[in-house]
Amino acid sequence: MPNAASESRQDKTGKADTGSDTLFVGSVEKAFRVLAAFSKTMTPLGLTEISQITGLDKSAAQRFSNTLHKLGFLDKDPETRRYRPAVGLLDLSFSYLAQNHLAEVAVNRLIDAGKKYNTTINLCELIGTDIIYTVRIPHEKSSYVATIPGRRLPAYCTSSGTVMMAFMPESEVQSIIERSDRTPITPHTITDLDAVVARIDEARQKGYGIGIQSALINEISVAAPVFDHTGRAIAAVQIPVYMPAWSEEEARDKIAPLAMETARTISGPLAARYDG
Repeated sequence: MPNAASESRQDKTGKADTGSDTLFVGSVEKAFRVLAAFSKTMTPLGLTEISQITGLDKSAAQRFSNTLHKLGFLDKDPETRRYRPAVGLLDLSFSYLAQNHLAEVAVNRLIDAGKKYNTTINLCELIGTDIIYTVRIPHEKSSYVATIPGRRLPAYCTSSGTVMMAFMPESEVQSIIERSDRTPITPHTITDLDAVVARIDEARQKGYGIGIQSALINEISVAAPVFDHTGRAIAAVQIPVYMPAWSEEEARDKIAPLAMETARTISGPLAARYDG
């Protein structure tokens, strides 16, 4: 499986670091930079904002946005002339998930696990310095945003990222942390480098990662690693529960074993696929 940690190296505008890759097509990269701008906001964007987010000049932003609109990947409001993602993007999402063997193996196991305590349960993967939710099984009270695959969060401060990094080579972990924007998401986000490393060490020792209000106020997030046939952590099963209904002790006693067992049931078929 590709090493996602080393594949996606981008600056704050989304511009890729291509090094000396002579096969790299810059215009394609710019088009995807425009699409990526919409992942940074929940509202439609005008050309000035697209230009600021992507680092493209306004003329280039206009050309790429118009092209993506004509191709069905962006909608354009005829009155405000602002753009937003179009339904055509779902074709790309479907293609990815339909061919994702990991998601195929995981989905039924996640559904079953979520029934035990009536919790949301997610599958996360690593992309660059972030984790991304690829499968999300919500409970009946989940907010709409919490049901949508594709959300990204910094790996260094999430239980999923922590537990995946716990089972990766040290050089890769160091690279992820060094390239991360360690701006706090909540007042409880752990950003101190030594404390981040200590959380990774704890996850390695216990077999699960835990975050207390690290990414969302009142959320206790527990995650366990999913391994491929080589023993590399390629994903994480993540289960969020919420205070005051749950305490940290209860999450460690009940949710952590559930996350680890679910992750094991996903890892097994992934290894068997290659053994056979």
